[in-house]
Amino acid sequence: MPQFVDRSMMESVFPPEKLQTWEAEKLPAELHESARSILTDVGLPHDRSSFFLLDGWLFEGENLPNRFRRCAELDHFSRYRDMPKGWENWLVIGEIFYDVVVLDPVSGVVYCLPDGEYQAFPLNQSLDSLTYFTYLLEVERPNYDFSVSDDIPDSEGVAIALRERMMQADPLPFEGVEPAWSEEFDWEAEDAPRMPTWDVVLSNVYDSIG
Repeated sequence: MPQFVDRSMMESVFPPEKLQTWEAEKLPAELHESARSILTDVGLPHDRSSFFLLDGWLFEGENLPNRFRRCAELDHFSRYRDMPKGWENWLVIGEIFYDVVVLDPVSGVVYCLPDGEYQAFPLNQSLDSLTYFTYLLEVERPNYDFSVSDDIPDSEGVAIALRERMMQADPLPFEGVEPAWSEEFDWEAEDAPRMPTWDVVLSNVYDSIG
């Protein structure tokens, strides 16, 4: 299956020095090939202006970047319950807001560990689609972020269009979920479920930021 994103696409929206790659021999042997390609050839953004931020552990030690942590090394690891088999060996990739982003190296699926909830929820079907989402958000940044543009005519339309493009590439994060701006569903109701991570991101786009 062709990748959604390549190095040239990422460099068109992120400075090259903000795209982190790893040498193949520093990556786990069991790593899924699609994830390996992203980590060795394309790169993940490490930019504080982006919604996604790499795990700070990767930038500790003398030989940067350092190794990926396993989930077994997370604070409060023992509090997690009813987790998928083998999750202790998943790789900690980074975070979106306060939600931890982790990768199952065997299947290649990316999960979210919401802050304080001690559960795992699918975030993306692959590291490729997650990286593509960061690309799409950065392409449209001038149309929703007042820190880079003085004129934001329709951030609501941008969020709606972004969600549609994301769903076309990877429907997993949005299956059976109403968008944050839905008029048919009240996300603020007491019995409302947690809003999925990417819809939280898109709600920020919808309202514009800056």
